[in-house]
Amino acid sequence: MKSRGFTLIEMVLALIVSAILLLGVANFTHLGVTGYFGSVERYRLQTEATFVLEKMSREVRHAVPNMFEGDGSNCVSFYSIADSGFYAVSGADLNFIVSNSASVSGANSTQRLIINPTRSSTNLNDLDNIYSVDSAGLVEDNVFSFTSGAQDLVGGSVSNRHFIFDGDEQVTYCIAGTRVTRNGVTVTDKLTGNGNQLSYQAADVQHNGVVNVTLTFELNGESSTYNQDIQVINVP
Repeated sequence: MKSRGFTLIEMVLALIVSAILLLGVANFTHLGVTGYFGSVERYRLQTEATFVLEKMSREVRHAVPNMFEGDGSNCVSFYSIADSGFYAVSGADLNFIVSNSASVSGANSTQRLIINPTRSSTNLNDLDNIYSVDSAGLVEDNVFSFTSGAQDLVGGSVSNRHFIFDGDEQVTYCIAGTRVTRNGVTVTDKLTGNGNQLSYQAADVQHNGVVNVTLTFELNGESSTYNQDIQVINVP
């Protein structure tokens, strides 16, 4: 009995069926891989957006209150708190306590202490109740004093709080096209070209200062918009 192989027609049909199956498997694999990488890129964009908002929120919430600047050009400037504490008037002197004595004993000429800040200014010397930290004298552990400093005190803090910051280290966040920058350094460049906003709403008798943020991130034609109001939690 003779063995019988494929006929030409059977071989052609087998090749066609195999090719169709391979194309189907390849297409299915392609869709799976594309979907996976798409989800990875989408997750990466969401992570970057969360990082940007969290970074801004942390810095805004730990900034000197009422010393924010926002001129409507999608930029907000403020000063980060280096240390804070409480003060007390002792005769003509102004005594104050800090959590870390090194922030005063090791202060340079740009370190400032301010009480009850009510506004910002391009010239810090124009502000009320502001002192050069390096002129303070040590009274005892973590307690310092400005000799005759109480004579320059205008009003005061209801809770007797003070804030120490570096006058040469103002932080400025800006939206510039598709980028968010911090002091000129790019934090992210994944924004759409329009619809983004960064502004400051000054404090009043009803609420603390608020930084309004609207950011729209875009990647591969997909966009996500984030709206967040960051409250300045410190009060004078």
